[in-house]
Order: sequence, then structure tokens, then C-alpha cells
Amino acid sequence: MKTFRILLVFAALLSTAPALARVQIRIDLGAQRLTAMRGDGETVVWKISSGRPGYETPTGSYSVMRMEADHHSDEYDQAPMPYAIFFSPRGLAIHGSFERGLGRPASHGCVRLSVANAQKLYQWVEEQGGASIEIVGETRSAARRGPRVERPRFSGRPPVRDADSADVVLESVSRY
Repeated sequence: MKTFRILLVFAALLSTAPALARVQIRIDLGAQRLTAMRGDGETVVWKISSGRPGYETPTGSYSVMRMEADHHSDEYDQAPMPYAIFFSPRGLAIHGSFERGLGRPASHGCVRLSVANAQKLYQWVEEQGGASIEIVGETRSAARRGPRVERPRFSGRPPVRDADSADVVLESVSRY
């Protein structure tokens, strides 16, 4: 009976080991930095480019949904997304980029890294059996703009109004 209990405890420890060893990824949108820490404590800090205005990277806590070492975007003309770590049902990922100028918002919501850094992060997540991803802050451009306001969208033509509604609008404007 004692041996059976020891085996159960040992099995429980083994089943929780990968969860403890997972990579912790923290993305700071304001600083445009990604910090990743392995289970053994090794930590890296890299420049990123997150979503540009109108395509902001969402904040929150995420986990890895899937990974693809050689992904190409179906939405953006087969743009390369090497070492993609997908974290959102919307198809957002942390991935490598051949674009220059990391350190400022530039993407359609994904988190871009240099290809070499994306490869290292990808390997860490594979080796450690997953990752927790926390995205915090807001981009400086979003902070300057203030809260997002929904505006009505029109087709290329101006809205059609009948004479009565136009008179009401003109009459109410002339009172101010």
C-alpha cells in the first residue's frame, strides 16, 4: 500500500511538472517589449512591434493555441510569419518578422519579433511544453488618441435625406 501511495505522489508530480516549467511571456505594449522567462529562470527582453492604430493588439491573459514554424498569412497575401505562436482565436500570433524598425506599433495586431528571437522563443515554448502570455499596457499612439469613438460609416455617397428632415437639421443648427 505504501509503494502504491509513493507511485501516486510521483505520478502527480510528473503530471504537474510541465505546467510549472512553462515559459512565461509578458508583452508591454507601452514599452514595445517582450519579456520571456523559462522554467529554469533564464530571461530575455526583446523589442517588438505590436498592432498599429486601428489594429491594436488586445490586452489580457492568453495561452498557446497552436504553433507553426513556417506559417504564411492567408489574410495578408501569404506574408511570412516564421515561428508563429498563435494565442488568439482571431488568428493573432507572436511571430518573426523581416521588417525593420521593431520597437514601434506596425502590425495588424500580431506581435512581431526579429526572426532570430522568434526562433528562440518558439524553441523554448516547444521544450517547456507551452507558455502563458500576458499582454499589458497600451501603445503610446492609443494613449494620445484617447478613447475610441464609434463613428457611423457611409458608402461613397452622402446619405439621402428628404426635404423635411433637412429643414429640421438646418433649423436646429441655426438656433445655436
